[in-house]
Amino acid sequence: MTSRIRIHPVELELAQPLVTGAGTTRRREVLLVEVVDVDGTTGWGEAAPLPSWPGPDLATVRHQLDTWASGGEPPVGGAAKAAVEMALLDIEAQRAGVSVANLFANGAPPSVPVNALLDHLDPNDLGHAASLAIAEGFAVLKIKVGTTRNDVDRVRAVRSVAPNAVIRLDANRAWTEPQAVEFCAAVESLDIEFIEEPIGGGVDALAALQPKVGIDIGADESLAEIATADLEAVDLPVLVVKPSALGGFRSLVALGQQRRIVVTSFLESAVGVAAASHVAAALHVGNPEQPGSGLATSSRFVADIAPGGVLERGMLRVPVGPGLGVVPVLP
Repeated sequence: MTSRIRIHPVELELAQPLVTGAGTTRRREVLLVEVVDVDGTTGWGEAAPLPSWPGPDLATVRHQLDTWASGGEPPVGGAAKAAVEMALLDIEAQRAGVSVANLFANGAPPSVPVNALLDHLDPNDLGHAASLAIAEGFAVLKIKVGTTRNDVDRVRAVRSVAPNAVIRLDANRAWTEPQAVEFCAAVESLDIEFIEEPIGGGVDALAALQPKVGIDIGADESLAEIATADLEAVDLPVLVVKPSALGGFRSLVALGQQRRIVVTSFLESAVGVAAASHVAAALHVGNPEQPGSGLATSSRFVADIAPGGVLERGMLRVPVGPGLGVVPVLP
């Protein structure tokens, strides 16, 4: 039972704009959810809807959270649901004296492998960034594509300096189907792990595209249009899940036992990244083949509302807890 709920709007400035096939992001507006239960235990959650993401915008999410905080029904989906669930899981794990990851799966590892995110537009600059990432210990590199006409050269530049790295791509629905087929044919020989959302149209369009290309396709934005409980039925090789966008944290952990899923952040604050890292850590229990996660995003902000997880040699340290293990410092 909760005794107090507060919603805190926070704005985070990116040190450098993030350029994707869906547009350019310079700052993030998020909503932190503070829940205090009857014994004084405080749980934190975060709602961080992206303007380019399917689903309710920030104002609508704020209304959903305010309604719940005023005694109404809790949100039933999307970022608002995820924020509420996050805060309540934080409290539940604190009461149990464990981290959220160990609440999901006992024996969760203290750190998880993560990919470096590369979005430089110039092939030479991108290759240099890839070299730096490899030197820092990253074994998985994610390239934002669909942003320029020289995407093929950009991917080749990365493969030339990182011959042994796992390379994954994300187009953010930038292309038509013919463009996606042409691009995938041009980079197929470069040993690409998968490509996220090459076209729009949802999971049915992506599934129709899959037999026409030689690279595994991953659904990301399209999953926002599907209930978490129904994700197992999605007919694609890879599911890229953002816990802060989808909610259903326990369902996502269970899904990872059946499907190839990749956990990623939502370009949110340390609170949301911590929650996603707990999901990722739980997925690694008994599954040494679990793919690296996309959670190395906190350093992109000029300043965060709490210290982010420590990155070391391509591994992200998961907050110890109990609970989420992150307490924000509000401005």
